[in-house]
Amino acid sequence: MKRREFMTSVGVGGAALAVGASPALARKTSKPNIVLIMADDFGYECLSCDGGAPYQTPVLDRLAAEGLRFSNCLAQPLCTPTRAKIMTGRYNYRNYTEFGLLLPEETTFAHVLKKAGYVTGISGKWQLGRDRKLPGHFGFDEYCLWWLENKGERYANVGELIRNGETLPGGKGEYGPAVVSGFVLDFITRHKDEPFFCYYPMILTHAPFVPTPDSADPDCKDIHKNFTDMVAYTDKIVGRIVGRLDELGIRDNTVVLFVGDNGTGKDITSLLNGKPYRGGKGSMTCDAGPHVPLVVNWPAGGVRGAVHDDPIDLTDVLPTLAELAGAPLPEGVTLDGQSFAPRLRGDRAYKPRPWCYVCYYGMSRRTARECARDTRYHLLGTGEMYDFIEDPQFQNPIDPDTTEPEAKASRARLQAVLDRMAPEREKEDRRLAATLALSAAESDEGKGKRKGKGKRSKAGKK
Repeated sequence: MKRREFMTSVGVGGAALAVGASPALARKTSKPNIVLIMADDFGYECLSCDGGAPYQTPVLDRLAAEGLRFSNCLAQPLCTPTRAKIMTGRYNYRNYTEFGLLLPEETTFAHVLKKAGYVTGISGKWQLGRDRKLPGHFGFDEYCLWWLENKGERYANVGELIRNGETLPGGKGEYGPAVVSGFVLDFITRHKDEPFFCYYPMILTHAPFVPTPDSADPDCKDIHKNFTDMVAYTDKIVGRIVGRLDELGIRDNTVVLFVGDNGTGKDITSLLNGKPYRGGKGSMTCDAGPHVPLVVNWPAGGVRGAVHDDPIDLTDVLPTLAELAGAPLPEGVTLDGQSFAPRLRGDRAYKPRPWCYVCYYGMSRRTARECARDTRYHLLGTGEMYDFIEDPQFQNPIDPDTTEPEAKASRARLQAVLDRMAPEREKEDRRLAATLALSAAESDEGKGKRKGKGKRSKAGKK
């Protein structure tokens, strides 16, 4: 299919999916490039190919139709916990301490791929510690980031961005998502002749729900209309990235993954398969909190039009990328995910994990909230179990004493997962509590010393 034909079919410029070299040749001759796109506050109901409305996402729909769509992917219900999880391949009970921070001793997927010969870049939303040395510390060769040091405005008239150590002061009328996605396009272009990994944690579609440059009414105050436009602009940006890959002749052997970081904001009510579906960001007591879309497209992998309900959580991303890149997993690090790379190659012998697990602490390291999930049932750590397909709002808990065979078997299997996690989680809770207490004590001691020095200095002046 020619580029112009694809542009016409999806209605978005620069979104071609033309295939070049044969899949077999591409697999044998080079490592695949990897582009991981993670939309902000973008729940499962936001893709039209997943049954969401009123959204139109032709580019992502086409990527799914010509690749793979995973219908049962769980993130954390909140952004920083998800970022820590997806980047490290580890459950939050191992490494999450507070909002806006990734522990400096963690190993990320950028470390893993860089060690395997990839050039690594990140652009978009950071929110993992306010120090411009951190992207490099966590394995990224290049970056252009919002909320690395100062938060500021994220959309129209974007505030401060930091690009490879250089402060871009903002306040120049630029649209934030256009600036950071422009860095993605530039990164891909400059590194087209070597294997690259580009991680793009998007600024869109987080609140405030405001018009985009493509909105018909730049003064619109209707949050649902604005959110619909923000979803459309998200899809447009993905189209630009895919289009650039095609223009450069590297589309065939580039793996493009698109996922949400958590559920949509609670102010937004959409339709999912024709039924109202309220956003559940921050919540573990409805499907809409952790349930996110996952689309993967890799022409050289040879899989087209596959839809899977494998239980996937975001710990699975790091081992998947490592396997695709032929990279060894980090030594001395406990990883919790399972690679789903065989799905991307159409390996019929692959056996997906029959469950996924989420441990969520909220804004800080408080009491853990947990769930385990299979292909139909969702068991909370508090004991309630729901059929998430028929009851996504979790209004009708299934009787614990049910004799229905499938539900009974699922409860036993999922409870066994929670029981198996408990000792390890409790051990990690104690370890991190001790670490945080020590850190707080050292901080207080440092403050005391500085205060004492200040008093002695004043006394000396007298």
